[in-house]
Amino acid sequence: MASRSPLPPGLGVEIDRSVRLADEGHLLLGGCPPRAVRLAPPQVSALIRWLSGAVPAGADEGLLARDLIRAGLAHPSPLPLPPGRTAEVAVVGQAGPAALETTLGLLAASHPELRPVVVGATGACAWIARRHGARVVPGPPGGAQARAVALGACSAEFVALVESGARPTAGWLDTALGHFSDPGVAAVVPRALTDRPRTPAPLSRAVAAVAAHGAGPDRGADPGAVLPWGHGTPDQARPGAFGDQGSDDPLRPVPVLVVRRSVADLDPGLGPAAELDLLWRLAGGGWSVRYEPRSRVRMPPTTDMGDYLRACFTSGAIAGPLARRHGGRAAGPEVSWAGAAALALAASGRPGAALAAGALGGAAVAAAVCGRARAPLAEAVRLTGLDLVRTAGAGARAARAGWWPVAAAAVVAGTVARGRRGAGARRSARSRRVARIAAVSGAALVLPHLAAWRRGRGVTLAGPVTWTVLGAAGDAARSLGAWWGMAGALSAAPLVPRPVAVVAGAAPWAPVAEGAGAAAVRESVPALVSRH
Repeated sequence: MASRSPLPPGLGVEIDRSVRLADEGHLLLGGCPPRAVRLAPPQVSALIRWLSGAVPAGADEGLLARDLIRAGLAHPSPLPLPPGRTAEVAVVGQAGPAALETTLGLLAASHPELRPVVVGATGACAWIARRHGARVVPGPPGGAQARAVALGACSAEFVALVESGARPTAGWLDTALGHFSDPGVAAVVPRALTDRPRTPAPLSRAVAAVAAHGAGPDRGADPGAVLPWGHGTPDQARPGAFGDQGSDDPLRPVPVLVVRRSVADLDPGLGPAAELDLLWRLAGGGWSVRYEPRSRVRMPPTTDMGDYLRACFTSGAIAGPLARRHGGRAAGPEVSWAGAAALALAASGRPGAALAAGALGGAAVAAAVCGRARAPLAEAVRLTGLDLVRTAGAGARAARAGWWPVAAAAVVAGTVARGRRGAGARRSARSRRVARIAAVSGAALVLPHLAAWRRGRGVTLAGPVTWTVLGAAGDAARSLGAWWGMAGALSAAPLVPRPVAVVAGAAPWAPVAEGAGAAAVRESVPALVSRH
């Protein structure tokens, strides 16, 4: 289990790129929800050395590094660790002989000393596996049951589970294994990038681009902790979000995973949700689960429309079983109370009241940041504004991923209402409100796709109209899957926002040791976010 001891020697520290330094480095502002940390002069000096590439030296700096990482304001930056005899690689999946040949060939090129385990290979796949020196294990060819068989067939301390067809890049395993020099790390999720499609068909290329963004496994370019539902726990907070395609979607698939075998009790009965269930149980039990974008594996693109919609449906359908397993109250999007009120007002056709509620909530957060951490007003306002933007994005994602049928119905109703204006003052007032609801719903369904296209994802593969239409189709499939999964789990929890209180107060964790160094760390971390 993850400890609150100092960060182990040799592990570097990098500050999350959402964090800003103010007051000559004495103040760190960032996190999600926002928080502020004031550092003592010796800790500022340590932070400057870390930014220059030095590693924490001594117990005091190790405690500070550990606390900043658990606060979501920093991330460990380990040195690569060759696998040696401590790691094994297991390949699972039903991608066919050519895909298996590609994966095993790249594994042999990067780590010829390893003998991979291939689960469920028969016929040509078994022949290819044995030609590459792999050990073939009987079992199902793919899915959670194959991963469970792979974990049971391996004896090394760490096991890398890789989908057949994946193309590991140089150093991917060494980079991931470096995190395990911290005994509190239970699993590492490498970054899974989607290859560029080779098909000349314009529609297939467009589907591949939209699928990589909306249903692909890429969790973005920023490292971070993998937390249940993407939410912070009482002793570990989320880093700030920059809007990468995977940063705010906790239900992304996990085609590649490196785990500490002794704690990897995968439950194959959950099917496509098994990997996320394992990671969330580990995180909830106090272990650290890291997402490491510098460990990269490339996955084949999805070019078929049916495969894309099925992937979206599956992504939504696993929400219900996960809510049943991990607690329904923690399932919905995480927003502040003021943000939840603003979203409710906006959805009911009161945009002015929604803006007022958001402004009041933001003013309260800014006042807390300024008062407790003595932050400059400009920095507090900026931090609060970013949090309001994140709240609006969370509402739009909830509308697309869960409430899509309701939002689409509101758009249709608004269109009908516009055609009936002029049928009396009372009816006209009602129609105007319906039109406002339709406008808010339409903006939530459409604008995020246009913004994603504008940021350059798929500009060369799909136009804005094609991108938006395909994205909306994926939203509809995911929402249908969410309702299907919730019906099976008898829980509507994934639809309900999870409000959190943002108040001035002490951090929900403290150093484990007393003394001058520990007291300085305790004094330096007056987090402004208290949950529950």
